Amino acid sequence: MHRIRLSRGTIHYESYGEGQTLIGLHDGASSSMAWKGQVDVFATHYRFITYDRLGYGRSEHHLLYEEGYFDQRADELGELVTDLNLHSVHLCGLCEGGAIALAFASLFPEKVKTLTLQGVGYYGTDQTIARCEEYFQPWPEIDESLRKRLVHHHGEGYARLKWEAIREARHYVWSLSYDLRPRFSNIEVPTLIMGGDRDPFFGLEHPIVAHRGIKNSELCIFPGAGHSPNEETPQLFNEVILRFLQRNTP
Repeated sequence: MHRIRLSRGTIHYESYGEGQTLIGLHDGASSSMAWKGQVDVFATHYRFITYDRLGYGRSEHHLLYEEGYFDQRADELGELVTDLNLHSVHLCGLCEGGAIALAFASLFPEKVKTLTLQGVGYYGTDQTIARCEEYFQPWPEIDESLRKRLVHHHGEGYARLKWEAIREARHYVWSLSYDLRPRFSNIEVPTLIMGGDRDPFFGLEHPIVAHRGIKNSELCIFPGAGHSPNEETPQLFNEVILRFLQRNTP
């Protein structure tokens, strides 16, 4: 277990393997344990670093969500990269983690070699807002499987607090004012955009829009997959990413 003190708090991270560095950014409700199906495979070819963002998993508890959330999380990633003495890295982000990776690449392009974005919502629509309201129910009303997942990632005592904080902060993402598309023009590095064709949140529209907007990008749609192909079809997910990285790694 590794812990590192950043300006806003202490975070937990893990490092596996050797070689060029690939950093995995988890989604907005889980933790670095979301990468359990990727660690052994990615660490065979790269130094694979996963970390719990501030307020998640085994990192310092933090329930506040402020304006400028994605830029703050990008700065957090930047501190981690600097403290670990990494000059440039490959980034792979799931959902909210992908949005943070995109923000980081737009702010610090010299620090990113490639960008992989899975299941990201790039802008708010009436449809995504409606789906959000349906999904983010109060703790006593959520599905038992989701409750168990949250406890697995955050612990028995903290999971409920974390979920309610995410619910209260959802307007930072799940609103018509949320829009990452203006950042597309700042992305110069090879980018892989991924999504499941049955993603209940973003469907096919979001990855296609991102592919059209990011000039040096590739698009991969997983047939029959929902929001989390890394967990639903991990073997295919891993193969696609490794092939992309190998094509774009000197």
